[in-house]
Amino acid sequence: MEDTNYVKQLNEPARRRYREKITAHIGYDPYQLKKNDFSRDLSDLPAVEAMDITSYLVLHTAYYTASQMKAYKSLEAFNYFVCGWVNDLATKEALNKCRLVFARVNHSQRSGETPLKTWIVAKEDGEVVTAHCNCMAGLSESCSHVGAVLFAIEAGVKMRETASCTTEKCKWLMPSHVKKIPAAPVAMIDFSSAKSKKQKTG
Repeated sequence: MEDTNYVKQLNEPARRRYREKITAHIGYDPYQLKKNDFSRDLSDLPAVEAMDITSYLVLHTAYYTASQMKAYKSLEAFNYFVCGWVNDLATKEALNKCRLVFARVNHSQRSGETPLKTWIVAKEDGEVVTAHCNCMAGLSESCSHVGAVLFAIEAGVKMRETASCTTEKCKWLMPSHVKKIPAAPVAMIDFSSAKSKKQKTG
């Protein structure tokens, strides 16, 4: 498959690793797809659970330690999710009964810039196989943006598995995407903690 402009600007080791990932697990380059190539149906998400997130971020990539994951509500990745920094969560079939999940995530320091493009590949049972983000840290296959997408998938899976949850209610409970963080008087700023916001998503 032809390299995208993104792949062409990577250094040779990173370019080679990126090609290996998409060839072995996806069969196409996610960065070549358009919005209508994806499904936004919660039923198509891989069944990612907390255990799968821990396995990937702690055991597979060592991005977090086990003790950090125990206090996951204080993690930068978790806060990105509950604060609405994950947008356009969508999925598409990949190779070997896996699913590609693609999302856009706000920059951690420059919220006004174009959101980052983050993707993960997971087996249908939720085991996370690999991931990528076009931020600087994303070349290592784990970063706070990847973590945020994993938490978003977990929340989506919980919503679809809640028998009493209507479609409209599920949509309403997901954290709203924040495109830009505007300046505002202190009296108008929402200082709700990530913990209190998480209660709304289960």
